[in-house]
Amino acid sequence: MTPRILRLAATGAGLAAAASAYDTTGGTWASGDIVLHLQLGRPATPLPDGAADWNAVAAGALDEWNAQLGRSRLVPVPDSNAEVRNGNRINNVVLRPDVFGTAFDSRTLAVTIGFTNRATARFTEQDVVFNSNLTWSSYRGPLRAGTRDLRRVALHEFGHVLGLDHPDEATPPQTVSAIMNSTVGNLEALTADDIAGARALYTTGSSGPLPTLPVIVAQPQSRTVPVGGSYTFSVTATGSGPFTYAWFFRADGSLFAESLPFAIGASYTLGSVQRGDAGTYTAYVRGPGGLTLSNAARLTVSSGPALTPATQLANLSTRGRVEGGVGVLIAGLAVTGSAPKSVLVRAAGPALAGVGVADALPGPRLRMVGGDGRTLAENEAWDAAGAGPAVAAAAQRLGAFPFAAGSRDAALLLTLAPGTYTAVIAGGDPRGGTALVEVYDAEPAATGRRLVNIATRGWIAGETHVLIAGLVVTGPGPRTYLIRGVGPTLLRPPFNLAEALRDPQLELFRGETLLRENDDWDTPLNGMAALRAAAAATGAFALAETRDNFLRTGLDGAMLVTLTPGNYTAKLSGFGGDAGVGLIEVYEVP
Repeated sequence: MTPRILRLAATGAGLAAAASAYDTTGGTWASGDIVLHLQLGRPATPLPDGAADWNAVAAGALDEWNAQLGRSRLVPVPDSNAEVRNGNRINNVVLRPDVFGTAFDSRTLAVTIGFTNRATARFTEQDVVFNSNLTWSSYRGPLRAGTRDLRRVALHEFGHVLGLDHPDEATPPQTVSAIMNSTVGNLEALTADDIAGARALYTTGSSGPLPTLPVIVAQPQSRTVPVGGSYTFSVTATGSGPFTYAWFFRADGSLFAESLPFAIGASYTLGSVQRGDAGTYTAYVRGPGGLTLSNAARLTVSSGPALTPATQLANLSTRGRVEGGVGVLIAGLAVTGSAPKSVLVRAAGPALAGVGVADALPGPRLRMVGGDGRTLAENEAWDAAGAGPAVAAAAQRLGAFPFAAGSRDAALLLTLAPGTYTAVIAGGDPRGGTALVEVYDAEPAATGRRLVNIATRGWIAGETHVLIAGLVVTGPGPRTYLIRGVGPTLLRPPFNLAEALRDPQLELFRGETLLRENDDWDTPLNGMAALRAAAAATGAFALAETRDNFLRTGLDGAMLVTLTPGNYTAKLSGFGGDAGVGLIEVYEVP
């Protein structure tokens, strides 16, 4: 007996539209009439939509669902005097101050609670209880402050009676426009997702044999993989489809498992296994006939080659959007050691058009700022004032792609004392465009002086405008790096950046191969301690550890990865189309 609860949303905003699929509870009614005893009584004052009483409101909601059903029909018994009790095999629809003796919490509007024959997966009772401690009405249009619309809540609860669950609380959560989502909003009618769910469960002619449970015929396999290696867990199921998949991970030493938000297929690959991935992985396979769990596969992570302090970052770069007018791309970098270091800093715009970037920034302006806020140097034409030969020679020696003579790409060849610096890339063109900021270690053979991090801030809009950080790792062996995609923390003091990205998504690639991805740095939980320690060791600011429910934010993305020498790309985008200012950071962990 599992209650289905509808809660009041934090805001009155409409539910987001997207694409996925309805969710089900795993049970249905047998074909035929589903009788519901409407025992809601009468309101104290006339209802805005003209309904005669609460039972008439509920009956109208039942009619909306009946228009989508084939083999069954919801049959109301208005003003019923049937016994009201949970477990009496009568489907009671009532207004009560409690759920058969259990108190409502302050945000719960209604509950559907019932019983299912586990042998047949058929419902035997479904009671709907509306919270009588609240003020109710029945109206059309957006939600109204101070009163609840019983009609749209009844639509939701009767979906539970039929066997539909909350798609936004599915495993994994779905982002769909649906009356069946777990919080009430401005939606007041069934959506395509709700209708698809009802038709899937009650299509005409589906009164024959019940769908069968998924049967797993190939279980995920346990493996021992070194740090940096690749591991794919997979499962094969037969039975009544279609199937949806969710994978759960229980870290070694943890008492509980947690879902992997991106592992939603029959297989999932960890392209670069890290120590925190050690543990067990279990697949949840759901179909029309119910849910089946796979065996738990154990991933054991062995030590790879020893970390090499001599390995370093030879080149750091970030590609992002510079908005027209006052928009900028801001890259921060740090130089360590006891003596000055030569670096080549470039801002590519026109040169990007030659490699297929359609909206390249026509004329980037590069300004280098010291830790004290003073401007050290500026440039908006890389070969102006006689600087071209030295810049071109350094670029060729360091493997940077060449700038065309006379182009409006910008570059500075500088000697920087140990400390922190900021490269600011602006574009005077009102159209804006995409720019690439690059920082090269111009003397990689020097010992004791090195580039240790880059952090770039810029505008992000879903998958259309993203920040892409490139890093080149050189040396004799692997080294560990902290990579972060920051947004929600920037909303808070001391940053207070109102336009910050609310839900960043961070991905790491080597070539076209996805190595790692992270949406919230508390997933998985066992990795948070190491991420905190790495941030402290590198001097990175602490990330927010709680979500802002009022602003509806996620958490920042972060990963701690051991990388072998090679070229890598980290991409920061807005999860689910989110837009705002984001910060992508790459730190060398000492």
